[in-house]
Amino acid sequence: MTHNEYKKTKPSAFRSRVWGRFFTGMLDGSLLTRNTPSSAIPFILYLSGLSLFLIFNTYYAEKKAREADRLQREMTEWRIRYIETKSEYMFMTKQSELARQLEGKGFIQSAGPPVTLYSGSQ
Repeated sequence: MTHNEYKKTKPSAFRSRVWGRFFTGMLDGSLLTRNTPSSAIPFILYLSGLSLFLIFNTYYAEKKAREADRLQREMTEWRIRYIETKSEYMFMTKQSELARQLEGKGFIQSAGPPVTLYSGSQ
């Protein structure tokens, strides 16, 4: 029986060789030690773009964190207002409080239970 062997592939395009050399040079550090400064331009542009992206991302995250903190404080303030208003409403609608407020306007509280009135047609 014969055994299987892998076929060796040739680099098909010039572009793949250029990028292969670029990434190999970037990984082993020889990209920065070459005598030609033009070969380091793509690497420098890559690092510049990456640093700008990271700076933008940091500012954006800090802005969102400040906005979330502001909204949390505002929500707490609105919750406090809601509880105060609800408490005040509950106090003002108690029967004893209504009787006290209407006493000065000439209304008096009934001593007996309410009476149902019927019309004469029944």
